[in-house]
Amino acid sequence: MINFANFSVLIVAILSLMQFFIPLFGKIFSLKTLNYTISFISISCFTLLSISFLTLISAYINSDFSLLNVWSNSHTSKPLIYKISGSWGNHEGSMLLWCWVMSLYGFFVAINFQKISSDFKTKILMFQGILSFGFIIFLKFKSNPFEKLFPVPEEGIGLNPLLQDPGLAFHPPFLYLGYVGLSIVWSFALAGLFNDSFDKNWATKTKPWVILSWVFLSIGITLGSYWAYYELGWGGFWFWDPVENASLLPWFAMTALMHSIILLEKKKVLYNWVIFLCLLTFSLSVMGTFLVRSGILNSVHTFASDPARGIYILTFLIAMVLVSLLVLLKKTKEEKIYKSSSKLTFILINNWFMIFFLVTVLIGTIYPIFSEVLINTKISVGPPYYNSILIPIIIPFLFLMALGPKFKIYGKLKNQLKNIFVILFFSILINFLIVKLLNKPTMLTNLIIISSLFLILNSAIDFLKHLKVSNINHSISRTISHLGFGMLLLFIGLSENYTYEREFNLKVGDTAKFKSYEIEFKKLNLKNFKNYQAIVAEFKILNLKKNSIKNSYPEMRIYNNPETITYEASISSNILRDYFMTISKVDESEFYNIRFQNKPFMLMIWFSAFLIALGGITRVFLRT
Repeated sequence: MINFANFSVLIVAILSLMQFFIPLFGKIFSLKTLNYTISFISISCFTLLSISFLTLISAYINSDFSLLNVWSNSHTSKPLIYKISGSWGNHEGSMLLWCWVMSLYGFFVAINFQKISSDFKTKILMFQGILSFGFIIFLKFKSNPFEKLFPVPEEGIGLNPLLQDPGLAFHPPFLYLGYVGLSIVWSFALAGLFNDSFDKNWATKTKPWVILSWVFLSIGITLGSYWAYYELGWGGFWFWDPVENASLLPWFAMTALMHSIILLEKKKVLYNWVIFLCLLTFSLSVMGTFLVRSGILNSVHTFASDPARGIYILTFLIAMVLVSLLVLLKKTKEEKIYKSSSKLTFILINNWFMIFFLVTVLIGTIYPIFSEVLINTKISVGPPYYNSILIPIIIPFLFLMALGPKFKIYGKLKNQLKNIFVILFFSILINFLIVKLLNKPTMLTNLIIISSLFLILNSAIDFLKHLKVSNINHSISRTISHLGFGMLLLFIGLSENYTYEREFNLKVGDTAKFKSYEIEFKKLNLKNFKNYQAIVAEFKILNLKKNSIKNSYPEMRIYNNPETITYEASISSNILRDYFMTISKVDESEFYNIRFQNKPFMLMIWFSAFLIALGGITRVFLRT
């Protein structure tokens, strides 16, 4: 079966190339009947890649160490869930997942559940085919997960313990459904350019793919953020790591695209801008793939360090971008002029905010690379850079998010001013209460809280209005996402400003007292698990101010395959705060280093992020 799976990848490469050239031959020789084979080819590619992917998963489940990929990333004692998720927890397996997801999107277009015209569908699958060919060739000759190993070893090396986590079962698939979903948007854009069919129908057919990809990418980023919080022991949810940024870049572009394509559908404006964003989003996705897999970045997230692989992806990216730009420049069309005092203007302003965020993060991500290559100097761009540039800009952005929906298309606020000032007053009042209850934050923090509350209150009022009317329309999806975004920024601001952290050394039986906390190091327990041993510490946390007691159980895990020690945080959560604690051994002593944090509103951060995605899901189902 493994030989068949390996051969299937080569067959898919040939079929993908046929998927691109058959429509060209059909047009040259006026053989439109050839176009009917395109859907069959696309469905065949999906079927063959599904067989290959399931075969790889089966090899992991059965610990088939005749495959180099399985031997390098698994072992017999690994729990079943990590054997399955481990199949895509490495470079080769993740590329097979990438290609499979790309074929999945092609499959859904091929079965024509959107009732797309035959000629338009053919062109979409044609461009999807050439994309697939590029990645399948890369998979087959540079990243083959079915490469054989002889003689067959009895045991495997094992998977990185940091990846032996349930988060790996969900984070990469959701992220790829978002990343790779952009490929079909790219294909829709080129098909529309060649068909000269940028109209309401094109926007209506393309919009669900944009929103679905945005939803999956939003969920994938959130799951990755949560995994970093509880598994890596950093005590935070976002560190502006270059590979984290690589997933954020297409999200910014896609958010701008999602808003713009809705206006194109309604008012037939922003043609060129929408097409540019369609091409940009997938280009950013491929660029992220290059950064992760080329070895030029040093990160816990990176998959590979093979320069040859990086050169291939970079060449493919450059070719894709050049072709996209050439087609776009050749097919650009005149835009009709729209009024400046309109909702359109707010959408455009918000789009430019997104592009500003994108460029800021892009510069912070790639500047260290150029610095090392050009002047041989290693630098690190971290939170101070991003916070100093982005936070002041986010404040007016939040106000615009709240005010933009108040405009009707080509309309004015007029009667909305009274309500706006009332909501602003309550936002300032609530901020004053927060400051009184906690402590004095900076002026910038005050403004973040006020602008977030302004967006939250506006969105909550709009949401209640939607619930009162019998005909709930698509505007409720925007309201839900905006509500979630306002909450996300509010709780991030509160958590970052009011986190309390203390690091100290204790030995078993000792008690540390600081501020309003009393932490007793009660005991250590040794526990054996299937694939590791754990030294579990037990602490009693007494909050003297609230007279509450919590127990905490941070761990030091000792893995044999491969030999690694990891430090697992103990997180005690409720809606108001997290107690976050890690433990590590102080060398050649009986003391242990303890890191304790009281982090407010962490659960609300995750809830807010999923609320943003829920708005997109709602939009897909409410098509009015």
